Amino acid sequence: MEHLLNNQQLPAAVSPMAEEEAAIRDIILPVKDQHLPVIIREVVGNAPLNRKMASFVACLSPLCALATRVRLNYYYDGNRQSALLLQVIIEAPQSTGKQFAADIEKLIMDPTLKAHDKMQRRQEQEYREKKKRRRANDKLEEEPKTTICVIPPTISKTVLTKRADFHERILGCNITFWMFAEELALVTDAGKTGYANLRTIMRTSYDLGSLFGMDFASDNSYSAIVDINICSMFCATPSSLDDYMDKKAIEGGNITRTVLYQMDDRIGAEGALFKPYTEEQMQTIRQALDRMMADTYDEDGTLKPEKPLDMSWIDKTVRQWCVDRGQEALKSGSVAIDVFRKRSSVSAFRIASLCYYLYLLEGKVEEQAARTRCKRIYLFMADYILATLLKRWGKRFEELHAKHEEQVPQTRRAKLIDRLPREFSRNELRALMAELKVVSPDWVLVSQWKAKGWIEETDRFQYRKLQALES
Repeated sequence: MEHLLNNQQLPAAVSPMAEEEAAIRDIILPVKDQHLPVIIREVVGNAPLNRKMASFVACLSPLCALATRVRLNYYYDGNRQSALLLQVIIEAPQSTGKQFAADIEKLIMDPTLKAHDKMQRRQEQEYREKKKRRRANDKLEEEPKTTICVIPPTISKTVLTKRADFHERILGCNITFWMFAEELALVTDAGKTGYANLRTIMRTSYDLGSLFGMDFASDNSYSAIVDINICSMFCATPSSLDDYMDKKAIEGGNITRTVLYQMDDRIGAEGALFKPYTEEQMQTIRQALDRMMADTYDEDGTLKPEKPLDMSWIDKTVRQWCVDRGQEALKSGSVAIDVFRKRSSVSAFRIASLCYYLYLLEGKVEEQAARTRCKRIYLFMADYILATLLKRWGKRFEELHAKHEEQVPQTRRAKLIDRLPREFSRNELRALMAELKVVSPDWVLVSQWKAKGWIEETDRFQYRKLQALES
């Protein structure tokens, strides 16, 4: 895998943790434009160089929302099934051209889920108008049972619960909601009222089978226990993202469920110009979107069966990446790396799975070639997601964690084990840990390092680093 961080070309062996202080921009995707999956290929191919990565990220969540019947197994989840659920945030200062994300969202959603919802929303509106016009003793027909998928970011928890329950009652299964906001401030402002604060639901909606429930005595409310699944994409300024990802969101896990892309145009940079789609490209996009909808709904509107996607061929790659990042966390004593790596891998796995599904959908790429490309995409996105999370929230996360440990952290530090001499004592380790403000107990680190084969005990409380670690 090759990619660029801050215009510096890095080999695959270089970890993003070593680069977390560098600005993450102008990143080159690990797969050439023409070798990307259908739809993503057309969008990224028409984007200027400084928007290709942004366009790639902006395609992911809406396409996952369409692939609502795809089921897969993540290596560390055992037999528990998961779905293609992603939460994307595109962060950029004012006037840096976030409109491209809205254009991509319209391209994918207007002819699919929005068209699917249009007639049903009309039925709901007509019912509300009849209810408003009726006289006191007039009987009103039964409320229409609709299966709305596209929801606004200002939706209340009660309405969202009701819509999810209707999916279960009418379709017999839960399908993915789609939520998009050109301004994250809409979500934050709505969340100031308790009934529309969706932070908890956004956490449970990341995992298939995580239930959310409401139980009220009032007839004017709605009670149900439902599985709410949401794919979302929000555009945000740095200040609005700070408001949204507050202390509770950082500690509660909202940040680790996020795929964050940070746009950071240089001062004086020209506006990004996207090429218009050709008729041939539009036809390719329309055909692929139609096939995705056909994988979800029958002609009569009923749901198609779930579509299992065998991703076991990537398990070894997933495990190795997680083990490598776990060693990074252990060597540095960083709690942020250890926590962030886990869902960074999950999100990257879902992105790679989406790409594999699209390759199979189009049927023009040999299976082995598709798998090779998807492995590159997984490794690239796992590193990228982890690096952006560390850059954006790593220090704050460490501070909050250290507060619970009643210590002060230092996130950006050299690896603890590398700072030690070849032979060292327990007292030397403790002194270095105090200097670097590492919160883990010294005996835990020593025990883990010995188990990993990184050090050996030469005498009581005396240790030697092994050559295997130093090489």
